[in-house]
Amino acid sequence: MSTIHTTEPDPESQLILHTWRKLFENNYGSELDRASLYEEEVFGFEVRWELLKNTPLHSIFPTNNPKKALELGNQVIREQFQNRNSITRPVIRIVGFDQEFSYYLEDVRTRDRGRLLSFQVTVTNLDTPMGWLKKSKYICHDCGVTWSVNQSLARERKRSTICLDCEREYIKQMKESKGKAKIPPPTHNITMLVEENVYEDIQYVEITCPSMISKVLEQEDSNQIYSYLAVVDDEYVGSLSINQEVRINAWVELDHLPNRDFAMDTRRVFIFKVHSIESRN
Repeated sequence: MSTIHTTEPDPESQLILHTWRKLFENNYGSELDRASLYEEEVFGFEVRWELLKNTPLHSIFPTNNPKKALELGNQVIREQFQNRNSITRPVIRIVGFDQEFSYYLEDVRTRDRGRLLSFQVTVTNLDTPMGWLKKSKYICHDCGVTWSVNQSLARERKRSTICLDCEREYIKQMKESKGKAKIPPPTHNITMLVEENVYEDIQYVEITCPSMISKVLEQEDSNQIYSYLAVVDDEYVGSLSINQEVRINAWVELDHLPNRDFAMDTRRVFIFKVHSIESRN
């Protein structure tokens, strides 16, 4: 029988978890009470940025570790839905960011990598929806421990080759017995639990800045419209249409050129990993 080891959250994580719980309890109680009525497999739970501004999360999002804060927030809201017997998986979508987050697509530079910014965009093309391996799960056949490995979108898959629990126990015994451990060295007797891997739906979207389109229409000598690549996930897959104008709140990231990889080429292109989508302002 496999076992799963859990660890106590660090002080920062405990603060973030507590902040999210209080925010949901104080501001979204009625919405949470309707959780059992949702029929969607994935539900985008919108949280207003103004509600985060008076909490410790306000200082985390612009500069520190916003992705960690979101992961912990999603953990809290999943617990809230489960406590209400809902089978829907909720995903936090923060909306209504302040003006300080607003940016034009054409003004983004490599120094903005990793920032969460807000853009007014026009959709110019849509790719076929697909899935990607978000989290792979392994089991050690020697000790029965299971663990998960978080993957990164469009990157080489991270692989486990050895059980860290077996390795730690072996090293511990070697130190205590001065090189005469009573257990054998850890082996590679591990297997990926394919059916327990976590996948996520995604869709690549081409976007441009509405102001570029306006300039082309207004000025005969202006014919330059830049196209940028964005990626949406979960409930946003299949929700957009060509020529639709929306506001996206997205992480600015860098990706390799099409038909290349990070080893073959040092050039990079921007990719916008969409966190939330709002109607045109």
